[in-house]
Amino acid sequence: MPRRSIAEVKVLDVQKRRIPNKHYVYIIKVTWSNGSTEVIYRRYSKFFDLQMQMLDKFPMEGGQKDPKQRIIPFLPGKILFRRSHIRDVAVKRLIPIDEYCKALIQLPPYISQCEEVLQFFETRPDDLTPPKEEPIGKKRSGADSASVDPLVLEQYVVVADYQKQESSEISLCVGQLVDIIEKNESGWWFVSTLEEQGWVPATCLEAQDGVQDEFSMQSEEGKKLLETSAPASSG
Repeated sequence: MPRRSIAEVKVLDVQKRRIPNKHYVYIIKVTWSNGSTEVIYRRYSKFFDLQMQMLDKFPMEGGQKDPKQRIIPFLPGKILFRRSHIRDVAVKRLIPIDEYCKALIQLPPYISQCEEVLQFFETRPDDLTPPKEEPIGKKRSGADSASVDPLVLEQYVVVADYQKQESSEISLCVGQLVDIIEKNESGWWFVSTLEEQGWVPATCLEAQDGVQDEFSMQSEEGKKLLETSAPASSG
């Protein structure tokens, strides 16, 4: 039986989440070739990962040999995060992310219906039981007004040099300041500098007060995994 294909994608809204830490997800309606419609939730960093997979798999279509040959759409990014609120950035990206999804599924089927794209838009277990959070912009009443304040990105300082090993990573130099977009339990964090965004090992970073974030210490297994591929923190 042939696998169903993606017929339409529409990005509906942005939603605040608080577990395991504060972040935002895009609410996306996916219509499939068999007529079914599903709602999924994806972080910006997941779009970034998909884009890196696509550029690795289709270097010609990604314009890596000849920029004029590029047909894979550019992922909205490189918004300067310095001193900006996560919520503002998430909202500004809403229409560009929607346009990116639409452009992606209009590509030739060997790209638009490839395994990586289908997996990205397929419903996952956590899509079926999303936390009940208010869409951003709808303020809660009562004393819980602090919860609707815009989130300011945390800044960390680089305490150990890191040379990127994958296209989805970025290199770091001691003393550099980075904004934390996502802290992943694996021990890899998604960060932004003034020039670029990508994944880095949390062991290379410390909060600006010099204390390493306890979130990066939660998974001993994740730390051991990193010891073979990333420099140890000097802190």
